[in-house]
Amino acid sequence: MDIAKQIIDQRIYKIITDNPELFFHEDIEKKRSKAFLLLGVAAYLDIDIAEAAQFITDGGGDGGFDAAYIAEAPDTQLNVILFQSKYSRNLDKDSNFPANAIEKAVNTVRCVFDPASYILLNPKSKEKVDEIRSFILDGHIPFVTFVMLNNGLPWTQEGDFFINNAFSGQEQVHFVHFCHTDIIQYINRSAPICTQLSLSGRAIQENFNYKRVILGRIAVTEIYQLMEEYGDSLLEKNIRRYLGNNAVNDGIIHTLEDTAKRPNFFFFNNGITMICEKFSYNALQEQNWIVKIDHLQIINGGQTCKTIHQTLKAHPEIDFSQVYLLIRLYEVSKDEGIIQDITYATNSQNPVDFRDLKSNDERQILLEKSAQDLGFIYKRKRDNILNPNAIPATVAAESVFAIWREQPHLAKYKRNEFFDRYYNDIFNTLNAAQMIIAVLIFRYCDTCRKHTSSNKQIQAHHPYSQHFLAYIMGKLLLQKLNISLDTLTHQNFEAVYQMFISLKEQMYSQAETQLSKLLTNYFNCSDLCKIDGRTMSAAFRRFDILERYLKNPQWWDAHFQ
Repeated sequence: MDIAKQIIDQRIYKIITDNPELFFHEDIEKKRSKAFLLLGVAAYLDIDIAEAAQFITDGGGDGGFDAAYIAEAPDTQLNVILFQSKYSRNLDKDSNFPANAIEKAVNTVRCVFDPASYILLNPKSKEKVDEIRSFILDGHIPFVTFVMLNNGLPWTQEGDFFINNAFSGQEQVHFVHFCHTDIIQYINRSAPICTQLSLSGRAIQENFNYKRVILGRIAVTEIYQLMEEYGDSLLEKNIRRYLGNNAVNDGIIHTLEDTAKRPNFFFFNNGITMICEKFSYNALQEQNWIVKIDHLQIINGGQTCKTIHQTLKAHPEIDFSQVYLLIRLYEVSKDEGIIQDITYATNSQNPVDFRDLKSNDERQILLEKSAQDLGFIYKRKRDNILNPNAIPATVAAESVFAIWREQPHLAKYKRNEFFDRYYNDIFNTLNAAQMIIAVLIFRYCDTCRKHTSSNKQIQAHHPYSQHFLAYIMGKLLLQKLNISLDTLTHQNFEAVYQMFISLKEQMYSQAETQLSKLLTNYFNCSDLCKIDGRTMSAAFRRFDILERYLKNPQWWDAHFQ
């Protein structure tokens, strides 16, 4: 039996045991399938299991995808990652990803990303599709990565036929196979990487400020071999999340595939930056050094490396041996301060997820310690520990941004910017008591969102209004306690916590009712069921509901006194 499959199977049983609230099916096989899906989504997106749960859509009428991640990107680009999962209970047999499932996925892409197409969906999937289509109708251009997740082999040539027949030459759609061995790399990513790289031609090695650096040229085939062996474990300190195809990555692919441009790839690319604790080479050798490296990490150029790996894997018939890339290798020992500074400097050209970079910020450390004193676990760093009661930093940021920082319209789609552009807005002056209460409110609203309301007016906005309802509940809670946010501290945390527990149902019901009345006025429509999901989703992405109503003292006093 494949040991990797055994480890994954053991892990999914632990997910089921530790997170019973995520599994409502009686059938153990359905639980195993969903747990595998959660683990696969968490591994691919490099997030926690608790975060992955919010992207799950599986069930009858899911439209051909089991999970969907949506992120607004610069230049009106919309990054969408769809997942389809197949978990085989037979751990002794290797099965290919079914070709008919690939065909279904192809049809899903055709339908989902064409707002004029009709597709019958369950509520969770409909919510995601309505959000995607509302972005498209606002002028965003979708770049789609469809992840085919299983504990077996990739699809066969028949699956490639369906993909190529539909999307050959199409830059916006990319299919990826992600399996149990990829998940194992995610689980074992903390193991230090000690390897060697072969540089081509002359290189420069300099010592200054008690540090060492090599600047040289490396063949893309070396990068391919490195990624093939170590995968995403090389990218732990790289703060740019890989989301598949985009304009930059497509440019890399086209250059590598173009016979005329391929030899000049070195001049078209900014290269990659690596760090290590120690490197060594034969200094008596004039060129073509073989550099031995301890604790290697790629801190800039992760997307380039991933794209190189995928392109070379897709074109075994092409000779890439004379295609080169600039490499910068820094020996920085274990100096976390300089590592953070280098990482920040080399990744600052685009807004990205800076969670890892900020994890050692003093504010994050203080939140971790203070939350522990209040009986909660705050996870400022990503890890593979399955703790359903823990609060990941990303969930804390989303909750605080929506509730206490009064930005519910941004909190849902700006996750990649929480620890960069909005970091100070979210975490300045934030204490653990405020953070925990915000998360409790946000998670309660998320739990309620998953249940269908019997009130059709409320159900019309239910899939899209979670962040706004959380914002209203936060204001209501402070109002009922007759305190301001700055006076919510560890000293009165227990009282605030108990007040929330006792009044959460009442406050949520009140928030739902008043938000429905607000939307009736906003749309000038007495029946919210007549408002289609794309229009409703778009309304909650804009700030005017917030400014015209919820932040208006007269409106608030008239409806919440």
